[in-house]
Amino acid sequence: MLDHDIVAFIQSGVSITLAACAPGRLPSMSRGFACKPVDGEAIGIILPRTQAAEALDNIRLTGRVAVAFTQPTTNRTTQLKGTDARITAFDPADEPLIRKHIEEFVPEVVALGTPEELVHALLSYQTEDLVMVVFTPSSGFDQTPGPKAGQPLPATP
Repeated sequence: MLDHDIVAFIQSGVSITLAACAPGRLPSMSRGFACKPVDGEAIGIILPRTQAAEALDNIRLTGRVAVAFTQPTTNRTTQLKGTDARITAFDPADEPLIRKHIEEFVPEVVALGTPEELVHALLSYQTEDLVMVVFTPSSGFDQTPGPKAGQPLPATP
């Protein structure tokens, strides 16, 4: 499911939105600050703990997560879902991933008219507030608007 093109895409300057839901509750969401492959097929999403508190609580309850990766200038969107999500400590060695993500994301939204200062404010963080949600994608979908929206990602050999 995660071929080289998709792995490169989800690590580029895309908008990362993680959602989680506890049984009988509305979903909660948080903006991801970076993504990276972890241990084979798993991926990790770096999040701010304080902004993602409800989503993190839901992950602790269910282990279920859905993450959308969208390139703002094209609306290309990939959604990955998992049922084994777990919360791990943030490794400060991963901070360059956040800087790279911000460097690539800012021009995407500035091109659409969003002030650069606003984007930097939205993506400001304190290292001690970061955590990583790690999960193995159990399903994935092309969610780019158009005729293929909702189609499962092809299996990789």
